[in-house]
Amino acid sequence: MINLGVRAEFYERVGEPSQGYLGALERAEGYRAAAVPAVGTFLMAASLRVVDRERALPLPGPSQLPVRYVEHHLIPERDSKVPVWWDSHDESGPTIVVHVALGSSPGGELLQRMIRQYIADGWECTGPEGSELREYSLEARRDLGL
Repeated sequence: MINLGVRAEFYERVGEPSQGYLGALERAEGYRAAAVPAVGTFLMAASLRVVDRERALPLPGPSQLPVRYVEHHLIPERDSKVPVWWDSHDESGPTIVVHVALGSSPGGELLQRMIRQYIADGWECTGPEGSELREYSLEARRDLGL
C-alpha cells in the first residue's frame, strides 16, 4: 500500500481552468491506496470523510472527484542518508490534488462545521488573507486548542 497525501482546493467555479481560488484543505499523509491515482482518475469523495457516516459533513459537490494533479515530494539523500539539514517529512510520498466548487459565497454553518471536522482530524486549512475558509480554520484551531 502507498501512503498518500490529499489536497482539496476550493474554487468558485471548477473547470479547465478552475476559477476563483478560495482556499484548500490538505493532509500530507494519512490515506492509503493500492497505487498512486493518475490525473483524471476519479476518487470517491466519501473516502475523504474524517468521521463516521452518521456525523460526517462531506466535501460539497459530486460523489466522485477527478484527480487534477499528482505532486511527488522528494527527499534528498547524501551517502545513503537524509542530510541533517533536511527538515521536512522523513519519507517521501505523493499528494493528490482535487478541485471542489463552492460558488462565490461559500460561507455558512455547514461549511464552518466541515472545516472544524477536518482541522480536528489533523488537516491544514489555508486560504487567502481574509477569506472565510481561513477565518473558519483559525477559529477551529483556537476552539480546539491547536
